[in-house]
Amino acid sequence: MLNVEGFDHERLEIFHDAQTGVTGAVAIHSTALGPAMGGLRLNAYESLSTAVQDALRLSGAMSLKNAAAGLALGGGKAVLVDDGHWDSAALRAQRMQAVGRVVRDLRGRYVTAEDVGTTPEDMRQIATETEWVAGRPVDRGGRGDPSPATAMTVFGAIRTAVTRAFDGRELAGVHVGVQGAGHVGGVLVGLLRQAGARVTVTDVDGRRAADVAAATGAEAVEAPGFLTRPFDVLAPCALGQVIDSAIVGRLRCKVVAGAANNQLTLAEVADDLARAGVLWVPDFIANCGGIIHVGAEPLGLSDAEVAELLDQAQRRTADVLDEATATGRTPAAVAVELAERRIAGAADAGAVWAKA
Repeated sequence: MLNVEGFDHERLEIFHDAQTGVTGAVAIHSTALGPAMGGLRLNAYESLSTAVQDALRLSGAMSLKNAAAGLALGGGKAVLVDDGHWDSAALRAQRMQAVGRVVRDLRGRYVTAEDVGTTPEDMRQIATETEWVAGRPVDRGGRGDPSPATAMTVFGAIRTAVTRAFDGRELAGVHVGVQGAGHVGGVLVGLLRQAGARVTVTDVDGRRAADVAAATGAEAVEAPGFLTRPFDVLAPCALGQVIDSAIVGRLRCKVVAGAANNQLTLAEVADDLARAGVLWVPDFIANCGGIIHVGAEPLGLSDAEVAELLDQAQRRTADVLDEATATGRTPAAVAVELAERRIAGAADAGAVWAKA
């Protein structure tokens, strides 16, 4: 049984295409600032209900992320259930085209893009059915993989947080634990190593972590127990909901900043981190580079405008951390207020974009 209690969304679309077998959901949280935008995630969910819950959580986070990033975009998310039949390139293309028809029928209320488990090629297939897609390959008119831009803003967030938590210290010699060696985590490890940081990396796919370590000079370790290893900085860059109240008491780091969405199991865990003396950079502040990169497509932004937004994102981390210190609040409280204030202002002003 699906349970949507506690969620305040504009629309939830659950779909199943009988011809291809693809099953998923699109959650639209808010279109106050513009069309809802968020990635398309392919994951081996335990059930359709679990997938829907993930879409609802992630779409709410996208509203905060897009608002805080200064984009004229609302928050949405799409999820697909991995049923074990995605290996065939032909069937995968047909399934993505079916997803494209779902997005098309939402008539511009939702713009999809790459996320965990999906690729620029998937976006190209979706684009055969709808214009409301971003992140296609560059040679197909898109901006391509957003992962490097995400890694860039996460790197900036880590660098800023380290200066606050370690009295102005730079990254050289700082020990960072990166959980997840995928598209974003792998790039982040490289950036950190270039800055002189000592990096330990892990992934559920040990070979992937080993490959990243070999290419960058990092150390690869097994995934079990990784979160509670001694680090200066912990960077969760895999799936979310990895930090709960029990884990907080066992953390041996001073900073948590990473690319994963919804890193905390509950919002209240941000207070637990603060009480434990751990500086947490809210995920939607740290990882906004990817949505800036692909959001430029539906918004028609130039390369110069994208570069400026990415630069602003780097400065925003400093602003949030400094205001938190000055007011005695958590960075999470400051960041959420920043985003919600912008969303509320747009809603009070009335519709700011024309829904088809």
